[in-house]
Amino acid sequence: MPELPEVETIRRDLYDKVRGNKITDFRLLNQKTLKGIPEKEFKKGVTREKIVDIERRAKILVLKLTNDKNILLHMKMTGHLLIEPASKEVDDRGNWVTEEGPLKDSYNQYIRAIFYLSGDKICAFSDLRKFGYIKLVDKQELSQIFKDLGPEPFSREFTKEYLAQIFTGKRVAIKKVLMDQKNIAGIGNIYADEILYRAQVHPLTKADNLNEAEIAAIYQATKGILKEAIKLRGTSTSDFRDTEGEKGKYGMKLAVYKKNGQPCPNDGALIERIVVGGRGTHFCPLEQKEKK
Repeated sequence: MPELPEVETIRRDLYDKVRGNKITDFRLLNQKTLKGIPEKEFKKGVTREKIVDIERRAKILVLKLTNDKNILLHMKMTGHLLIEPASKEVDDRGNWVTEEGPLKDSYNQYIRAIFYLSGDKICAFSDLRKFGYIKLVDKQELSQIFKDLGPEPFSREFTKEYLAQIFTGKRVAIKKVLMDQKNIAGIGNIYADEILYRAQVHPLTKADNLNEAEIAAIYQATKGILKEAIKLRGTSTSDFRDTEGEKGKYGMKLAVYKKNGQPCPNDGALIERIVVGGRGTHFCPLEQKEKK
């Protein structure tokens, strides 16, 4: 699933490439992709409107329009957006008619919806698993959707003191706490593993068992790893692609995620895999000791 670094990578691309463009048309290839509104009504609500800004909250993109409406794009497990010239065509099955360069990549061949833009551009939503969605909402609906989300990791609200506060009294595995969007917005399975590895905290350690030094280490690791991952345009261990259809490069820096059976980069111990909260979880047994 695209997490904060992947979604932020796409947000920045969209900001540079489509902010200020008008939506001239919309094509829906998969009915499941559009949520809460008929296709005809959605098309009427976005056509001829200019994209005035692109924001991100947690793992969700928000395209803000001139009519005060907002297009919500949630990529869920396998979604990503591709910006291409309008001359590039997509058939009714969601495949590019002209396959060249990164468009040959199989993960870019599941187009579910297309925004046609001024400046002879298209913004195509590719989503293998069909769990991602598009919505059109007003300011009030947007506020309701985001009301239960925790602070962004780069916001002023995200501090060591805040982490200490949310960890207090939680007899829950720290990995589950980090991945709960009500606590911190944007962290998923990949970066929770990497954060805990860098902080040298076992993923099963109960959140309220952490001491001040461990909390500080998690705080620093969270900000550091997410910043590095954004700089390298995200992680593409499987399906994530940027707006040019290219893989992110942070996968080359992963220390533990999906590295089970491989040596730890620091001490050579073999990375182990367990399941925490239903998610595959990776850690170094020497550097990350569980606190009972």
